[in-house]
Amino acid sequence: MLFQVSGHIYETESNSGIPGLFVKAFDKDLIKDDDLGETLTDSQGNFKIIYDEKDFGGMFESNPDLYIVVKTADRQRVLYTSKQNIRREATVDEHFEIGITKTSLQQTHSFEDDKKLIKALIGIAWIDGVLEPSEEQYIKQIAVSKKLTDNSEIESLLNQPVPPEQCYEWLQEYLGKNPTNEKYQELYENISSLISIDMEVNAQEAELLEFLSDQKTRSQKLQERLMKIFLDSKFIGKVISDTREGARIANQGIKTSGYYARIPNLILSQFHSAKSDSLLKDDMGKIYLDDNFAPIDKETSSDELQVIGELPPELSGMFLRNGPNPQFQPLELYHWFDGDGMIHAVNISNGKASYRNRYVRTEAFEIEKQAGKAIWPGLMNLPRFDGPHGIMMKNVANTSLVWHADKLLALWEAGEPYIINHSSLETLGSHTFGGQLESTFTAHPKIDPVTGEMIFFGCSFIMPPYLQYGVVSAEGEILQTVPIDLPSPVMMHDFAITEQYSIFLDLPLAFQPMRMMDGKLPINFEWKRLSRIGVVPRHGDNSSIRWFSIPPCMVIHTANAYEEGDEVILVACRMKYCNLLMPIYDENNRLGEIDLETLELFRWRLNLKTGSVKEEVIDHVASEFPRINDGLIGRKMRYVYASRVAAYMKPKPLFDGIIKYDLEDNSTQTHELGRGRFCGEVTFAPRPGATVEDDGWLLTIVWDAVVKQSELLIIDAQNFTSEPVARVIIPQRVPYGFHATWISSLVMAT
Repeated sequence: MLFQVSGHIYETESNSGIPGLFVKAFDKDLIKDDDLGETLTDSQGNFKIIYDEKDFGGMFESNPDLYIVVKTADRQRVLYTSKQNIRREATVDEHFEIGITKTSLQQTHSFEDDKKLIKALIGIAWIDGVLEPSEEQYIKQIAVSKKLTDNSEIESLLNQPVPPEQCYEWLQEYLGKNPTNEKYQELYENISSLISIDMEVNAQEAELLEFLSDQKTRSQKLQERLMKIFLDSKFIGKVISDTREGARIANQGIKTSGYYARIPNLILSQFHSAKSDSLLKDDMGKIYLDDNFAPIDKETSSDELQVIGELPPELSGMFLRNGPNPQFQPLELYHWFDGDGMIHAVNISNGKASYRNRYVRTEAFEIEKQAGKAIWPGLMNLPRFDGPHGIMMKNVANTSLVWHADKLLALWEAGEPYIINHSSLETLGSHTFGGQLESTFTAHPKIDPVTGEMIFFGCSFIMPPYLQYGVVSAEGEILQTVPIDLPSPVMMHDFAITEQYSIFLDLPLAFQPMRMMDGKLPINFEWKRLSRIGVVPRHGDNSSIRWFSIPPCMVIHTANAYEEGDEVILVACRMKYCNLLMPIYDENNRLGEIDLETLELFRWRLNLKTGSVKEEVIDHVASEFPRINDGLIGRKMRYVYASRVAAYMKPKPLFDGIIKYDLEDNSTQTHELGRGRFCGEVTFAPRPGATVEDDGWLLTIVWDAVVKQSELLIIDAQNFTSEPVARVIIPQRVPYGFHATWISSLVMAT
């Protein structure tokens, strides 16, 4: 059951709503209060927090004992709490009206405290024996903000060196015996800015940080703040060359041009690789480097493949599938997503089929090939700050393929696309759209079947903007790239479009590199983080996006979206949570539920007129890789095709059947693959001249684990449960991979 707590916070003198205040809800318990969620007040001072029973439920608790806390936007000062008036056995819908005086909103500092802070900052600035002009300017700015510009004592201290021991005395004087959190906060903020202003942390400043640690002033938190400064785009912009290429690199965060070399070792020394336990590391290797997940080492070409059944004479084109295939033994913790991209292609024409496979030879791939070993670890490990050619993270180009503007592109969401020769599968080089690409490029761009536009987004996992949104013309030129505000970096793998809108999923699978400072994995599903769906006009920007709050969940892949009246309707495979396909063990090392088991085909109805959201489950059977007839992207469709999860094979992410969903009559059909046979994603190939949505064929690669054979399966979409019309035997094993696409001969010819 879902619960919600909402409210309105206003200034008592004017009755005006107060925007941007931090609100957090709790369930009062005997030992430790449960965190029910948090949010910020909107422009009218309103807030809403949605939670469910698992957030507070216990053996004897059916409803929460509710209270809320309201803080300033920086979360440092409590403005209101209802803890003294707890709402016992709260109902499913509780509302608060909270008035706050103007005086309470204003932060107050004593004159003496302000002067002590500035003296401490002056001492810190002098600690290396030199007061840099930038440091003096910063301190004077602080003095202006504190109305201490005419203070003779401060002016004299700026003109004469301060010995280190005096600096420590002033710090101790400012902090006092029992410093408040507010004092800590202000000190952290100012020291962070002051130390980073000259982009170096020298020995004296390092000694100062050690002193702060001895004083128990949370030096770890200070170092985290410093790390955020050194990873900030403004800092990077000062270090790399002021060119368009430099700006593009800074936004992408992939090639670093050596700027990480400027991050002080004092900070980097705290930033460790994830120390995964041996059980997880061993299991990840057993799952993703074994059986049909194991890489192959042969690139080959074969003509006139064996066909069981008969290839439809109208079926003419190329089936392609991208996926991971590490060329060397991986470093550290390996994830399925880390392997080098390898494309497998089956050409079909005149009732015959041929096969070819080739690596996607990215820049980093060629560097490792020349070195004869792996150089870059994967996404669950610390990036290579000192990587060759300034490359921090390897672009593996292993996720998907798209045909647009007469180019075949291999895609990976944290880098630029690579152009592939569609005949030979040879890599032609990276594609930056004539230098126009200023962000990373999603592995799931959407091509409007009517306008020919390719809509894309790019995510940054380190520095804002964390999301950029773009549109490419039918001719292949970027028409716009605009930033979309996100509060923090998240794993946004897919999105959707309609005729007029683009739909983004800001969900709680967060990328938090700071977790590696504690030896944890950088990916974390945050149950308490706000979940929301954003709708932005096709050629809109951040000012025109509308966000719709939803309960916490995760979506890796969408099926499609379309408009109907005042509603935007999104269909996708929804997980209750996501552990990114990694096994979870209990305290007795027993394998628990995996995220794929929680999948459901799901529908959201987002009402643009009322702002309401309606959610509904289409099917409870776990399935993934949803696909439609691509001629209906952004339009209302009747059919969705998806691969059924073989939950009995966990923790391996395997799929043992294909489901056809009829959204018009709410029915399903299943194409059973048979014992020991597992497929990947299907792709739809329409029959030339077809006028009915499902008139065509579904194609997917199947691995038969019993006879150890890979084959391309071709299914008549209108006779879905019948035997395949053809099975093309592939002359070598094709490892499990990711996304497939079909390009007709007619499209390639034009």
